[in-house]
This record gives sequence, structure tokens and C-alpha cells, in this order.
Amino acid sequence: MIKNFTVSMILLIMFTMTLPGYTLADGTIPKTNIDQTLIYPYEDRDDAEFYIQYGGSGKESIGKTFVGLFINGSIIKNANIITENNRTLLPIRIVAEQLGAQIEWDGKTQKVTITDANAKRKIELFIDHKNAKMNGKTFKMDAAPQIIHHYTYVPLRFVAEALHAKVAYFNGKDLSQPHILPRLPHVMISRYPSDAKMLSKEAAIAKLKQELIIAYEQKFGKFIPPGKSEKPSKDDDQAILRDVITHLKIVSENDRYYVVPVMYDFWIDKYTGDIYTFYNGLTMSIQSFDPYADQALSFPG
Repeated sequence: MIKNFTVSMILLIMFTMTLPGYTLADGTIPKTNIDQTLIYPYEDRDDAEFYIQYGGSGKESIGKTFVGLFINGSIIKNANIITENNRTLLPIRIVAEQLGAQIEWDGKTQKVTITDANAKRKIELFIDHKNAKMNGKTFKMDAAPQIIHHYTYVPLRFVAEALHAKVAYFNGKDLSQPHILPRLPHVMISRYPSDAKMLSKEAAIAKLKQELIIAYEQKFGKFIPPGKSEKPSKDDDQAILRDVITHLKIVSENDRYYVVPVMYDFWIDKYTGDIYTFYNGLTMSIQSFDPYADQALSFPG
């Protein structure tokens, strides 16, 4: 059995149905909202209902043009991202508030003001005008803000430049692109405090191994690592599991999660140490991993 180790305690912030905004301060990172998410992605078929079920907080239908949104590893409900003229447009209020900025709308002047204390910026946008202001200085956007469905939309590039955030777009197919989920087009936006403490790869693997050993011993009894020359039989699931647990390896990562294959993928939150299982079936599912649960090591498929 490996030794226990201490993971720095992270401030946990409760989330509502739409994940309220939060302030990035003091090096603390909120817990994400991905637990119990179910996704039936659109894949060039029109004979079924395609949807995202948000962890018990509602269901959203998705179609051919759907693009999801993740901010700091959390999935954002009803983001309503739009692709227009080969540009990805986002509702700036949702993004700004999730990153801890304040936003004001002046209907008379058609002006949006974003006050971003974290980036020490005040940004003024004008509907249908490419010229904007940042801390009083004029700069030009590559596309003018526009009102769509009563929300002010801006190009994805603006989020990176004005809010000092990292942004990435995944087309749902090319797994060489940064992504959180396969098979679902989505945008990832992240901005973490510079003093946030991130779990090292070694610590993440050690934590996952510890929890998998707990689950193994709950089901099978004492965990004994296989010998160096021991090769599990392809028909011996228990031996295969012992071998996998012994040789855990991070195969990919994104801004928020390390990805480790077991019988299916495990995600380790880099900032909180939370562990999730990801099952890439017809319906994709994300679940918090409980090593003490009766079905912890019952793998579908």
C-alpha cells in the first residue's frame, strides 16, 4: 500500500444551476460542476434527441451547430455560442462574470462596460463598432460586438486579449487539438490565479493509485502489486486491474484535468485533487469517483 500524502485544502464554493460567477483571489480555485454530467453528442444523425444533462440541474437539447463552453474546467449551461462567418462568438456577460469581472449595460449609448479587477482593466465596448476602449485607450477589435438574442456577443479572440484568458476551440474531431471532451465541439476558457497551487503529475498519480487500491481492496481483498516479470492473462480481469493500477500513467491533460486510462478514463483535477471517471459510450458520462462505493470498479462496456 502506498503512503498517504497531503493535498492542500482548496476552498469549495457551492454552485447553482448555472454556476454563478466567482472571484479568483488568494490562490483558491473553486470546485468544478462536472459531476453527473451526461452528454449524447450530435454525430451527423437526426433520428434521436441529442442533449447535455447537467448534473441534476437541467437538460439542454443540442444539435448540429452546437458548441459547448468550459470555463476553468466547469461546463457552462445555455452558453449559446454562435459560429458566424468562420468566427466563434460568445456572450460576453456569461464569460466575464464567470471570470470574476463586473459588467454593466448602458442602453442609451449601447455601451458595455467590463470592470475586471483581476486583470486591472476597464473595458468599454460599443455595439456595432469595432473601436473599443481599454483603460481609456482606444483599440480596434477584429469584429464589432453585436446583440443576438438580447445578449452582447464578441469574438473569441477578444476574450483572450481583453480578459487575459487562455482560449482554445475544439472541433469535436481532431484529438490533437486541446480539448476536455471528445466528440463534442467546445470552447475552453481558463484564467487561474498566478499563485494557485497545482497538483504535480506525480502527486496526481499517487492520489489516484491510492483511491483505486482502496476500491480494489473493498472488492477483492489485499492489493498485491504484480511482480516485474508477471504478465496478466487477457482473461483475468482482476490481474489486469492490478497491473493497470500498478502502472498508471497520464496520457493527456488540459487546463484543468490530468487524464489517466484505467478501464476507462479517470480525470484528476489539477487544483482540487478531485477524481472523476469519464465513460466514452454512446452517451458520455462524467461521475465523481467514490472508492468506497459498491460499484466503484464495475466498468461498463
